[in-house]
Order: sequence, then C-alpha cells, then structure tokens
Amino acid sequence: MKDVLEIARRIAPKSAQEGLDVFLDAYYSNVGLEDLRERTLEDLAGAAVSHLGLAARREPGEPKVRVYNPTEAQHGWNSTHTIVEVVTDDMPFLVDSLGMVINRHGLYIHLTVHPIVVVRRGRTGRLLAVVEEAGERGAQVESFMRFEVDRESDPELFAGMAAAIESVLGDVQAACEDWLQMRQKAVDACRELELSPPPLQETVIGEAKSMLEWMEDDHFTFLGYREYELVKGEEFDTVKAIPETGLGILRRPSANERQATVISRAIRRQVRSRDLLLITKANSRSTVHRDGYLDYIGVKHFDQNGLVIGEKRFLGLFTSVAYSRSPRGIPVLRHKIQRVMANSGLPPTSHGGKALLHILETFPRDELFQASVEELSRITSGIQALQERQRVKLFVRRDAFRRFFACLVFVPRERYNTQVRVRIQSILMKGLNGVSVESEVQMSESKLARVQIIVRSDPENLPRVRLAALESAITVAIRTWQDDLKDELVDRFGEEEGLRLSREYGDVFPAAYVEDVTPREATFDIERLVAIENDPSHLRMSLYRPPTFLKQHVRFKTFHAESPLPISDVLPTLENFGLRVISERPYQLKLAGGPQVSVQDFEMRYTDEAMLVPSEVNEIFQSAFEGIWRGHAENDGFNALVLRAKLSWRQVGVLRGYARYLLQTGMPYSQSYMEQVLATHPRIARLLAEKFEYRMDPAMSDSNRQQHSLSHSLALDHAMDSVASLDADRIIRAFRAMIRATLRTNFYQRYADGEPKPYISFKLDPGRIPDLPKPLPRYEVFVYSPRIEGVHLRGGEVARGGLRWSDRPEDFRTEILGLMKAQAVKNTLIVPVGAKGGFVAKQLPGGDRERVMEEVVCCYQTFIQGMMDITDNLVDGEVVHPERVVRHDGDDPYLVVAADKGTATFSDIANAISEDYGFWLGDAFASGGSVGYDHKKMGITARGAWEAVKRHFREVGRDVQTSDFTAAGIGDMSGDVFGNGMLQSRHTKLIAAFNHLHVFIDPDPDPAISYAERDRLFALPRSSWEDYDRSLISAGGGVWSRADKLIRLSDEMRAALDVGDEALTPDELIKAILRMPVDLLWNGGIGTYIKASSESNADAGDRQNDGVRVNGRDLRCKVFGEGGNLGCTQLGRIEFALNDGRINTDAIDNSGGVDCSDREVNIKILLNLASQQKNLTAGRRKKLLADMTDEVAEQVLRNNYLQTQAISLLEADAVERIREHQYLIRVLEREAGLDRALEFLPRGEEIDERRKANKGLTRPELAVLLSYGKMALYRDMIASSVPEDRYLSRELAAYFPAPLRRRYEDLMAGHRLAREIIATALTNSLVNRMGPVFAYRTRDETGADMASVARAYTIAREVFNVRALWQAIENLDSQVHANTQYSMMSRTTRLLKHGTHWFLDRPALIDDIAAAVQRFGPAARKLVVGTAEYLTGREYKRFEDARVLYADIGIPDDVARVMAGLHSLHSALDIIEVAEHTDADVLFVAAIYFRLGESLEVDWLRDQVERLTVEGRWQAMARNSMRENLYFLQGQITQQVLDVAGRQPPDKALANWSEARADRLIHVHDTISEMRTQGQMDFATLGVALQEIRRLTQV
Repeated sequence: MKDVLEIARRIAPKSAQEGLDVFLDAYYSNVGLEDLRERTLEDLAGAAVSHLGLAARREPGEPKVRVYNPTEAQHGWNSTHTIVEVVTDDMPFLVDSLGMVINRHGLYIHLTVHPIVVVRRGRTGRLLAVVEEAGERGAQVESFMRFEVDRESDPELFAGMAAAIESVLGDVQAACEDWLQMRQKAVDACRELELSPPPLQETVIGEAKSMLEWMEDDHFTFLGYREYELVKGEEFDTVKAIPETGLGILRRPSANERQATVISRAIRRQVRSRDLLLITKANSRSTVHRDGYLDYIGVKHFDQNGLVIGEKRFLGLFTSVAYSRSPRGIPVLRHKIQRVMANSGLPPTSHGGKALLHILETFPRDELFQASVEELSRITSGIQALQERQRVKLFVRRDAFRRFFACLVFVPRERYNTQVRVRIQSILMKGLNGVSVESEVQMSESKLARVQIIVRSDPENLPRVRLAALESAITVAIRTWQDDLKDELVDRFGEEEGLRLSREYGDVFPAAYVEDVTPREATFDIERLVAIENDPSHLRMSLYRPPTFLKQHVRFKTFHAESPLPISDVLPTLENFGLRVISERPYQLKLAGGPQVSVQDFEMRYTDEAMLVPSEVNEIFQSAFEGIWRGHAENDGFNALVLRAKLSWRQVGVLRGYARYLLQTGMPYSQSYMEQVLATHPRIARLLAEKFEYRMDPAMSDSNRQQHSLSHSLALDHAMDSVASLDADRIIRAFRAMIRATLRTNFYQRYADGEPKPYISFKLDPGRIPDLPKPLPRYEVFVYSPRIEGVHLRGGEVARGGLRWSDRPEDFRTEILGLMKAQAVKNTLIVPVGAKGGFVAKQLPGGDRERVMEEVVCCYQTFIQGMMDITDNLVDGEVVHPERVVRHDGDDPYLVVAADKGTATFSDIANAISEDYGFWLGDAFASGGSVGYDHKKMGITARGAWEAVKRHFREVGRDVQTSDFTAAGIGDMSGDVFGNGMLQSRHTKLIAAFNHLHVFIDPDPDPAISYAERDRLFALPRSSWEDYDRSLISAGGGVWSRADKLIRLSDEMRAALDVGDEALTPDELIKAILRMPVDLLWNGGIGTYIKASSESNADAGDRQNDGVRVNGRDLRCKVFGEGGNLGCTQLGRIEFALNDGRINTDAIDNSGGVDCSDREVNIKILLNLASQQKNLTAGRRKKLLADMTDEVAEQVLRNNYLQTQAISLLEADAVERIREHQYLIRVLEREAGLDRALEFLPRGEEIDERRKANKGLTRPELAVLLSYGKMALYRDMIASSVPEDRYLSRELAAYFPAPLRRRYEDLMAGHRLAREIIATALTNSLVNRMGPVFAYRTRDETGADMASVARAYTIAREVFNVRALWQAIENLDSQVHANTQYSMMSRTTRLLKHGTHWFLDRPALIDDIAAAVQRFGPAARKLVVGTAEYLTGREYKRFEDARVLYADIGIPDDVARVMAGLHSLHSALDIIEVAEHTDADVLFVAAIYFRLGESLEVDWLRDQVERLTVEGRWQAMARNSMRENLYFLQGQITQQVLDVAGRQPPDKALANWSEARADRLIHVHDTISEMRTQGQMDFATLGVALQEIRRLTQV
C-alpha cells in the first residue's frame, strides 16, 4: 500500500493527513488481493480519501450516507459502479442489513469494503485523526462501509436508497441500543410470571418462563419490543400501544400504531384466549440482520380474573439453533410434542409412537411454533395414517389471525417435480383465494415428497375450504410422466423402437428432470443419450424455444458424460453470448451399462432486442459453445457476435485477435468497450468479418476478391454513417485498418484431419495501422490463441532478434517494441536489421516449475508455428509460398529467431519445428541450439559488454584486468550476462548485488576468494545468492530475502553504501545499492532500474520495478556496464552521462550475443550449401562448427571493441563537432526516419545551449547517431551496386572464419545473404572508423552518391594501408593513455577524409577499386617509408617534433614515424599523380613538392585554413574547398617545376623555376608576409592568398 499512500497523501486535504497511513491500512486490510489488483492505485487512493472526506464531520449517533457515481474531476477517482458510502457508529448487523437494502433495490453488490476505524473527533464532530488503538484518549470506533453496486444514474433512485439506508441504520441503531433492555424485558417478563403468575396452569406458565429464558439465552435476536393494552368493547375490541414502552424498531410507533388497532370479530377469540404465549409471524419483513418475516412472540397480560388485558410483544428473529436443534429441547415445542404424543395414546417406545415422534421432529419448525396442539394432533395423526402409501394427501391449517393458510401436501416422490408443485400451488391459490404463495419441498428417504405451501389470503375475503375437492384436484394433476413418455416415444419412433427406448431409458430420469421436462422433449434428449453412449467424449447440446416461451426466452441443454459442466464456467459463457441465465436445472442420469450423463438445462433470456430464432443460429451457437468449452475460443464479450451478427466462433476469433493486438498498441479503449461497440453494431461486425474473408480467403479468385472488396468497402462506409459515437467510429475504423494492414494469415490452413489450427497468425504492415507507437517495424506478425499471444517485430525483410517469454501480458508489445528498437541499434553490427519477438502464456498452471515450463514450451512452439505458417520457403533456390495463404506482399523467406529471456534453452525446439516445416534454414533458423554456439558457455554477451567496461576504465587511466576495482550489480551468478560478467576480471570486488529474490552485500570482499565463490555459483545449476557461502562474506555483510520486512544495516554496510540509516526495507536497500559509490555498476539482470529525474515511473514501462528505480543523476558509480537490456531509460543514461558518468547504451554494450547468433546463422547457411554441393556430413559439420567457436568469438569481440571505440572517438570531438552532429540529426530525420523525440536527441535550442556551455552530445546520444548512421548507410549500400564490386567481395570472405575461407570460399558467392554481408561489413568499417557524419557530409560536399563515397573511402584506406596502422594503435591499449590513441586515430581519419575527397574529384578512378589501389598503393607506401628523405624545412621539423613526441609518450618508433608523417601524406596522392604524369620517381617529386611548399609558404596557408572558425555547413564546405585547392595547386605547380627543370636536383630545379617567375614570386611572398603580420585570418584574406597561388599556375 506504499504507493497508494503516496498518492493519497498528494490528494488528501491537509486536515486528513494525520493518521492517513493507519486509515489506509485499516481500509483495505480485509479486501481481497484480486479486488485490489483490478483497481488502479489512483482509484484505490481516491476511494479511500473520498470516504474519509465523508467522515470529516459527524456527530455521535449521526449516520453519514452517500450514494453517487464518482468522477475524477469531482471526487478524485473513478469507478465503473455506483458507490454507496456509509460512516456510522460501529454496531452489529450493519453489513447484512445494508446488503438487504441494496438487494431490495435490485442491485448487485460487486465489492464490500468494511473497515472498523478508530478516530478522534473534536467537540463539533470534526475528524481530527485516525489512530491505531481504541484505547487512546478521546478515541471512538466507527464503521466505514463502501458498497460497489450495479451502476445507476437515476437521482431519485440514489435519494430513495439513501433514505432507505438511513431508515435501516435507524432500525439497527435502535435495535442495538435497546438490545440489553429488550433482553431485560424478557427477563422481567419471566420474573413477573414467577412473582405474579396469571391464573393459568403451572406447566403453561413454566413453559412460558422457559421459553423467555431460552430466548434470552442467545436463541432469539431481539429487534423490537412494545407493550399493548387490550380495550374490550361491545362490538369490537381495540389494542392500544402503551406510550414510552417501545424499544428497538418499535421505539417510535408508526402513524397507524399511534391509533388503536381494531380487533375484528374473526380474531377476537384468539386475542382473548388464555394462551399465555402467542408465537406467530408478523406481517412485516425484517430490515435488520436477516431477510424474512419477523418472528412475533406475545406474552399476554391477565387481570385478577384471568382475562387478557394486554400484551408484551417481542419482535425479532429466531437464531439458527431454533431450526437445527431437536424440538424436544426447545421450550413450548417440547410441551406441544408431549401433549400431541399424549393425545395420540401411543406408547413412546412403540413403533407407532416412534413414527409419530419422527413426524413431529421433522415437522416444519415454524408450523410447530405456530400451530396449536389440537392442530398438530390432527395433522400429524393424518400424516401417520398415510403409512408411506403412495397417494396424495392435503393438510390445511388456517392462521389464527386469518392471514394465511399453511398447507402440507404429500405426493408420491417419484411423481413429484416442479411442474407438479406449480400445479399444486395453482390449485391451492385458486381454492383458498390466495394473493401470494411461498413453497418449500422436502425430499427424504420417504416414498412421499412433502411440499409446504403458505398461501397468503385477504382476511376480508376468506374462502370456504373444501379440503376433499382440493385434494382430488391435486391427485388429477400428477398423472404419471413415464406413461406420457412411453406414448411419445412410440409416436416418434414406432411401437417396437419406442417401447425399446422406453424400457432402456424410461427409468433413468430423476424426479427433478421429470418435473422439469415434458415427455415430448425427453424423446429428443434420449436421442442425445444414445449418441453419448456411442461416443462419451463428445458434448451434446440443444438450443430451443418451448412453445410457451416469449420470443426473447430460450432454453439451452447440455449433455456431458460423467461430471457436469462447472456452472461457474457456463454462466459467464452464456452471458457473453448475450443470454442472461434465469435458471439452471441440473440432472444426473445413470445409463444402464453405460456412463453417467450430466444434463444441464438453462432457461435464458436473450438480451438483444432482435428476436432470436434458434433454428437459424443453432449450429454456429453450439459450435461456438463447444469451442469455448474445449479451450479453442476465449470466453468474453466478443461471443455476443455469434448470435447478434451470426458469426462463427472462428470469425469472432479473428475480430478478437485484432482487438487483442490493438490493446497492445496502446489503444485508449478497453476490450469490453470494443466488445460493446461491435455488439451494438452487429451488421458492421459481420461486414468486417466478411471483409477479412474477401481479402484473405484463398478459395476466392482475384477478380472476385477485388469486386467484393470494393462493394464491401462501400457497404461498410454506408453502415458507418449510422455510428453516432466518435469513440465507436474510431474503434471500427481501427478494425478496418487492421484488416487492410493484414498481409497474410494462417486462418484458412487446416491440419490433415481437416480441423482448423487452434491459433491465428496475422502478418501485418504497421505502416497501414494508424497511431501505432514509434518506431514502426517493417513487418509484424501477431499470433493469437486462447493460450498464447505473441508478437514478432521486424525492422526489414532480413531481420533477426530473440524471442522472449514475457511476463507483461498487458503491454508485452511495448516491451518488445523497446527491445526491437535496441535490437535495431545492436544489429548495425550484423547482416540483418533489428527484430524482436515475445509471447505471453495466458494459461499458466499452478504448481511446480516443470508444469509451468511445459506450458511455456507449448506456447513457444505455437508461436513459432504461427510464424512459420505464413513464411515463404526456399526449395532448390526457388521461393515456395505457404499453402492456403493469400499474400499481399512480396517474397519473404528470411525468418530467424534466437534465444532470449525465458527461452534460453529453446533453440533446439525451434529448430525441430523448422525441420518439420522443411524450412530452408534448417537448424540455422534458431541459433544457439545443441549444434550451435552456446552463448552462456561462450560468455559472449558478457565478454562483449566487458569490452565496453574495459574501454571506459582505460579512458580514465585504469586497467580493470590488472588492478582491483569495486562493483555492484543487478542479477545473480546463475544468469548468463551477470554470471559471465562477474568472472571477466579476477580483480572484481563485488560489494553488492540483487536479483528478484535476494540482496547480497559483501562490504569488503577479498577479490580472489569472492571470485572463486562466484565461479562455484556460476557452475551450480539454478544457483542464487542464497547459495553463497556466508563464511566467505566479509564482516557486516550477508544475504537477505527481498520478502523481508526490514533489513538491519551493519556499520560496514552503512559505510559501503554511504548511508546513515539503521535499517532499510529491501526496496530501499536496493535503491541504496544502485546509488552507492562504486567504480562499476554492472547490469546483468532484467528490468529498468534507472530513469531520468524528468521521467515518471510509468515512462520507464516496467511497473514491476517501480519501487526500486532511481534517477540517473543520483548514480554515484563511475561506469555503468549495460550487459542486460533496458536497464536504463535513454533519458536516464543521458542524465547520468551529463553528470560525468561513463555509459554507452544497452544496444552497444551487449550486442555480442546477437552478433554471435547472426554469424552462426550465416555460417550454417554456407554449410548447408556445402552439405548440398560438397557432401559435407552432419558429423563433420558439427565438428567444424565447434572448432570455429574461438574464432567466431574473436570476431564478435572485435566488433564490440571497434564500436565502443567509434563512440569514444565521437566523444573526443563532441564539443568541437556539435554542429556536425546537429547536421547529421537533421539528415537522418529527413532520410532515415530518425525520430528525434523518440530517440531523446536534443532539439536545436538544446544543442545551442550545450554549445554555449562547452558541452557536446553524450555517449548515449552519440551511440544513437552511430547506429542510425549505420542503418541509413546500410540501406544505401544494399540498394547500390557496391555489393557486386569484385574488390569489395573480399569483405564476404573476410566475414567467415579461416576454416571456411580455406574450404568453401568458392561457395560464398552463392550465399543467400552475400550482398547483405558485404554491405554490412563495408558500412561498419566506414562508420566505425570515420564516424556517422563522414559519409553524408562527403556526399553533400561533393555531390557524389553513397556508393561512390564508399568506393573512394575503400580506395583511400587500402592505398594508405591504414588498417595496419589502426591495428598498431590499438595494440597500444593500456600502454598509453586512451586519449593519445584517439588522437592518433583522429589523425588517420583526416587523412582518409582527404583521400576520399581526392578520389571523388576523379570519378574515373573509383569505378575499379582494385585498379586504383594497385595504381596508387605502392607509391604511397614508398612515400610512407621515405618521409624523412623528402621533407625539408618547416615540414621536416613538424615531422621530427611529432616523431619525438610520440616516442616520448611510449609509441614504438615504427609507429611513431608513420604517425608523424601522416600530415605530409595528405599530399601523397597529388605527388603520385604528378609523378605519373611526368614519369618521375615519386620520392623525387615529393622532394620538389615540399620544397616548393616551403618556398611558397603553402604549409602555413594550410595551417591558417585549418584554424578558420566555421559557422554552419556552408562555411565548412568553403574551408574544405580552400584546403583541397591548396593541395591541388601545389601539385600543379610541382608539375610545372618538373616540366621546366626536368631531372635536375630538387633545389636547382626549384631555383630555375623561381628565376623565371621572380616578379610574381616576389608579389606572392610580399602578400603572404603582410598577411602573417595581420594575425587573425578570415575567409576573404585567405581567398586572396589562394588566388595569388593560382596565378602562379597560369604563368
């Protein structure tokens, strides 16, 4: 209730705050957990606060009553029901008394909340506080009652009910207040009889006294008392209430009772009789405690002459003891029995005496109380005289006050049934002038059934009772049913068959059946009994309307072998069909030599206005009912469409499936409302079902499909004109959109036996479904059945991702969408784009884990089959479409899955299904099976994420593999990611961790000892923190259950957690762990634990962990490792990063698993080709896969390394390049579908604020740009001819491990995904090395297409052999600071950027990559080696200074020389080009080139260009153009020098060239010298210098 209390405190007024927690605990303490779960936290809080508000001011004894329909705006909460709230003094009988009021108003009570609350009030009744103990000073106990009843809106009903409640509360209060006094009145009356006995027999007085004492001894619920005076007159007597004698409900006399009551002549004798006690039923029903007529006990008061002069009247209810105990133990009754026995003259021990005594013992108890001894003697002797003879006998007793007749009717038991009873009632009502009737039947071992019938009559219109005539009429009314049955059977089946059936089945029907069912109807039931005997497994049914029924009333009968259908299942089922069950008549039939058959006959009223014709719907109704009974269809309000729209249960299933999907998309309407809308518009529902059929039925021709589709669309449009509600219109349009969006379905597929599949799968185009949450998948498959719902989201045609068993039935698609979004980012590393799937098991059994997992596996299989049913296949390279599936999309044979949460061991199950379907991927369908790569065993996901962890620490100068560090974690050692992660370094000091069951704390762990224990737990199957050896935990630590109420903190724990609390709840302790100061927080668990302070818990989308979630800004760890998915919200990551935390994203960190899985799939596709074309055996295939495990892992980890490095490179320049990143965001929004808001990227003004604050994008934001940049570039690559390039095809071979390259390289070109592999490899190389901006900026600056950019980049990379340099730089990990490495990497990217632009300026060169590399590569390598030979002056000094600097910081000399020479290599391509044109040695050309640059100070000009401040894209392009022009012009002038000087030494050649241009050179030197004195350069100034240099080329 903690969350409810938090909400309640926000909405409760200040005056209600004190004791609010106590009130809430009391308020919901006795409410069932399921009832609480059905209501939102806001409504729970609002209801309690609202009820407390009603009690804000109340005087003692004053009831507070409110009947209303709460609304959020007015009352702070909502309810679908009408609410009755009461606050009053606590007293007995409150709940059952008020329940009677509500029931008498015809309303059903859905929930009762009845706390007993202790409060303190002020003098004016104002509520001061709710307290815990009633013993506190000034405390008083009050009863709060809240009833949720059927919703009504009539104000008059509300007012009437409130008044009735107040009246009943008055009765209850009066009865309770006067209870002791009324009991005392009984005692006083008893004492008065003893002290002043009336002139009556002692036994009579004694019995009366005993009766009063017995009543006072808790055998009578006293509700009212009053004394009356009898005033006798000549013509009539009157009874007057004696003032001030009333107690309880008689405390205040009614208007009629204030006046004397006239006693008619008919009952004067009874009133004046000397019967001391008068026991009967009052005319009124009880309003307190129990519904029924009040018991009336009158104690007559006599004068000295023994005449009645008054009465003490007690009203109330006999307790259950009066009806269950033997009458011989009850005063008055025992006396009556003694007298009846005495009157009979039978010895008590004789057979006759015992029989009479049994009759009296079982005689209706109220009759025993009310009948006189004479009447009892008459009736019981008559009963005894029957002697079990099977004949009709009627006994009638007239009430002494002429208000009713008490009738006992005995009839032969085998002839008794409801129809007989109804006929008897009718006869007695007519014969006794009755106005109402009540009856009760006793069926015992006797051969006679006893029916007690009370016929209430008008005292003014009493009949003359003709007992014999009534008895005769009853006899005629009970003709033998079996005789009629035999006649009907002969009539229907002929004499021989009819008599046979009569003999076989005539006696199997119980009395209740015979009473309820006509013989004619029974003949049809016998046909069904015959069918049951032939096949006991089938359910037989009948929907029919008896001739006497109204048009809306029908009957439904079921026949089932052995046990009956549970009524709790049947009633909701029928109600969902729109059939309100009025009554149920169950029968058990034992067939001779056959099974027992349960027959259930339901009388129902069809709730729709349209007339129900059973013959029109019998077949679809019975089929639907059986489908629900067998679990093939769900039992909900959609089933109303079976009768209203005349749809089959499978057609209804389609609409239900769409509705279930829409609920997952966040549609703002409940399922019940969608059900209501379609049920309200049955014609539209039918049109929708038909539209689905016309679109998807494979039996329909395309021409008919098109024709019917158009006509139905028009019909639907016309029908929707009648939809008045905007909400209803939106719902119907959503269903239409779903049908339009359906590309494929398995609805029309059947098993070999012709049975339909018990699940429906829909392939959807999300782009056609309005208002879907973003991002939109390319395709989506939704699988629906009563047992399972699942969704598979794919970002493209070639997509992959895991399938998880979700525990979020309400919003599993939201969960999967978030994971797919993360998967899309992860999958930028691999060939397929992102996909994700998940399912919920809707009918999990209770009990042990094995049973649960059996159901989960079954649901998983159904989910896989649902997807396979509608997926294309490849057979001999040709696409084969699934049978009986209409396709509204193109070929789509690529479907792969992977393990995920809850399905880690299911890959073999999935692959077995793949084999069953003959799917082309075989066991490549699901990676990680028994013939595949075990991720947990490889530890690949954790190892990949650990690459990110190591990089984070390297960047702050720490090596976690060689030095100790502190850590906290989410997960346990049995988990793949957490377990493997916490074994990656022997220097891990794991201080704290938690999972869903336990909290583990080791304040000061020994790294070696704790590592060994973690390793033991990792190897222990299904281990938990509970298995951790406590003796190995440091002082103050331990393991606690999350179910504990409170956890005491040791001093060591407080120090480690850096908290001051003495104790914390488990949730508070987990929060402290998340916020504790550690080096690493490792997420290897499931759930979202970190959000931003600007987000609510709802934004995190993980309600299960709302109680432990913290804000990113509150984290005090240095590094957050995201081994698990969705551990943080994106805003939470950003907030952490903005507060100097080191974090990437889950998609970056834990991409190793998906990378490994994809490599396995692609390897297996290649091996399948080898099996087909090179006879690779299964055994050799399995061994080959196992032998490549380590190399595959190396490839995966290499990708993790490079991708985290790419983010670090982006981060290194994030501040300076924030404008570039802003540009990229705009490009990706425009071209790649990037949704800035969805990805939580900053808006323009936010970027401006960061730029002013000298901040760039954070790592999590850069990770998004990196991933989207890859996704966009990949689309460009796959759409281009790049994958067909012969040179780039080398990427295909490089993708596969060495053994495959050696054996099967010739098969690789035939790989189904060869193009995708090449495009992926090239995309990763380009973006990882050059960043996500490079390709787009280059395209925009040069006008080249992306394919050309990729080719030019590849040429530049190969020409300069940069990959070798990159490897050399990466080999320096932990030898030099990471920032040094990043700076070196940045220098290489500048060279490649220049090289890419250079080749793009020469389009002819990039058409043939191999030729370009061959042409420029050798010369470039020669320039790299000979740098020191051709550099002079300033350029040589720059080179030498750089080389020394690199050497000083620990860079090996060979690497230092290459790095130092990178600046000069920017000119290499121009030098090589000049060398080719002049046929000169490249080193010779280089010497002239750089001497010329020194002379003309071109290198200085280039430096000034680099220092230019740029604002926006165009200035950046201008700077780049200026830079490239300087290189170009220097090359041109170099060629001029060579053309003039030939092969002269460089210095002489340059002198000769200079001499010929002395005047021009003087002007150039003067211009540049003047510029150098100016200081700050700008575009205009440098443009002049550039123009001067250009003029030199024109001389």
